[in-house]
Amino acid sequence: MFEKISVFKIVKFALKHYIKSYKFFFFAVILLGIPHGLLHSVATLVFSQRLFDTIADVITKGEPLGKTYLIIIAAGAVFIIREILEGVYNFLFTVLLYHKPCGEIIKMIHSKTARIAPVCFEDTRLHDTIEKTETGMYAIIGIVSYIIVLIAIYVPYFIFMAFYLHNLQPYLIWIIVLAFVPSLFSQAVKTGIAAKFEDKASPIRREYDYYKTTIAGRTYYKETRKLGAYKFFLFRLLTSMKKLSKAEWDRNKKINLIELSTNIVTAVGYAGALYMLVSALISGDITAGAFAAVLASIGKLYEWMRDLIKEGIGDFAMDIGRARNFIRFMELPERGGVDAIPDYDKGIIAENISFTYPNAEHKSVDDVSLEIKPGETIAVVGANGAGKTTLVRLLMGLYTPTSGVVNLNGMDTSAVNSKSLFAGISGVFQNFQRYQMTLDENVKISDFSSEDKIDFVLFESGVDCKNTNTLPNGKETMLSREFDGVDLSGGEWQRIAIARGLYRRHNIIVLDEPTAAIDPIEESRIYRKFVEISKGKTAIIVTHRLGSAKIADRVIVMDKGKIINTGPHDELLQKCELYAKMFNAQAVWYKKNGGEFLT
Repeated sequence: MFEKISVFKIVKFALKHYIKSYKFFFFAVILLGIPHGLLHSVATLVFSQRLFDTIADVITKGEPLGKTYLIIIAAGAVFIIREILEGVYNFLFTVLLYHKPCGEIIKMIHSKTARIAPVCFEDTRLHDTIEKTETGMYAIIGIVSYIIVLIAIYVPYFIFMAFYLHNLQPYLIWIIVLAFVPSLFSQAVKTGIAAKFEDKASPIRREYDYYKTTIAGRTYYKETRKLGAYKFFLFRLLTSMKKLSKAEWDRNKKINLIELSTNIVTAVGYAGALYMLVSALISGDITAGAFAAVLASIGKLYEWMRDLIKEGIGDFAMDIGRARNFIRFMELPERGGVDAIPDYDKGIIAENISFTYPNAEHKSVDDVSLEIKPGETIAVVGANGAGKTTLVRLLMGLYTPTSGVVNLNGMDTSAVNSKSLFAGISGVFQNFQRYQMTLDENVKISDFSSEDKIDFVLFESGVDCKNTNTLPNGKETMLSREFDGVDLSGGEWQRIAIARGLYRRHNIIVLDEPTAAIDPIEESRIYRKFVEISKGKTAIIVTHRLGSAKIADRVIVMDKGKIINTGPHDELLQKCELYAKMFNAQAVWYKKNGGEFLT
């Protein structure tokens, strides 16, 4: 998943995706850039030589001034044409070949994220790659931009300068070599330094961002301060900052030492170029006009060479390292699979399935076989780490088993794509999202077409839209203080999450411990309502509270990744020691009513 990627492959990838979407603008910028670059630099050199030689002829030979005026007029016309071309070139380059592709590449990232196999998110290396993907996105644009500038501006300029100097005196071509070689060598070394730095700095940067969130993030800062944990997280933040700063210092120190060495060599080369020019003038190999023009342009030559090597190739080298991360992300394994039509009469069948998380040593689910009939309500119980949530993710097709087969509504989850698998499935999870939108939008996020259904699921989930103290604008209340709305309690948010899951059209629904912030009695009420609403549909409830498991047709007891027993609640109390022990330990959570636990 994280193999090395060559520079050639990166450039090919960037050009392929770029030209595919922006072929016309890509070539238009190059065709405009060539005359723009030549007029901007080369014309200055040619007109300077002609002007100096003409003035010399006027002074030494008494030539008329008319020719001088013609050269000045021609230079003015070239200047006007150059400015027009520059304006058009900059517009095409900046607006159409930079800003617009940014939006397209962002769409690529989000589209790719949706297609990545969910199990990949259990690998920490993926999170490092995602952290570096945004900079890699801009690097792709930077690589293409550099190639455009190289083809349109630099290559024509240096080709012309090579011919021009060669025609004046063949050995003057060494001026370009003396300017080029030292800087090129330094950038080759800096490329490796930059790539190593990115690999080292990314996980540190991710740590730094996380600890910064624990101190100032909206969902963290209250608890952080109430627990007196501010100093602890600040220490962690400063530690990660120091590690990041040290890595940056080491990188910059190496790069600056290399640049200092090459700058000294370049300065020696510049002095050598001046010596060659003076020698050529004294020996009569070049005219005074050519000497003056080349002398005036040699600074420009070194400046362009420095820009090409230091800023151009230097930035290109940095972008190559960053783009590598973007391409790694784009080449991550996708879920894939074929289209299929679910058959809701076939239920869910798991045959000898096992699952191991990436980089884990032990199986989270170990050789489990299970059949859930259509319309059946199943409760999955067990201690923390028993494998309950992992089993449900396998049954729903979110993960594919390491071994064994899961058939969901007649579809092999390892062979069918996510769109087909998730059609008709809804869920409410313990770590549900609190979207900073209106109540109406929070619930209807999966489908905005049904207006009557939302009132029903809000009522059944216990969300009181008429309570103006909690929801001053009813369903249109913004659920975020950051957007001038309200903030709800954990229990209120959980009711909204349940309403969201019930609202989605489904034949199968999963409740994975979404009621942790609700008291056991209220949880039982919600689950009873849930069973009533889901009548005739397959329902899977994952819960720690065994009192709520009584509403299920069948209870599955898990321990250490295995199903150790299954059956109705009353039967398990008699035949499953672990289940009975867990239930009796939790009995004190419920109030007695006529000798029966409220469930």
